[in-house]
Amino acid sequence: MADVTTETTTDTAPTVTPSEPSGVLDLRPPKESVRAELCRLGLEFSSADGTAESWRDYQRGVLATFDDAATSVTLTDVKTNLGRTLTLDELKAVTRIDTMTAAD
Repeated sequence: MADVTTETTTDTAPTVTPSEPSGVLDLRPPKESVRAELCRLGLEFSSADGTAESWRDYQRGVLATFDDAATSVTLTDVKTNLGRTLTLDELKAVTRIDTMTAAD
């Protein structure tokens, strides 16, 4: 008979340590980021494929895409497929996004 060695391991979940001594885990994006600006404009994360992220505002019909560098973002009206690419500084100046679906 062959010798059989059985090894038992236990998987443990990694411990999450808050970055603040207050015990608060802040999951918000950095203030100076494309993600923070998209949140400010009402978009929400939709998907990521390893090289790019997509964010959407389903009520307004807006799709935002950006690559891993996140130095610029392309905002597109999903009904017309018209879009514009903006830098982070340009995105900060946007106060509203009008589309064929929604224009205030």
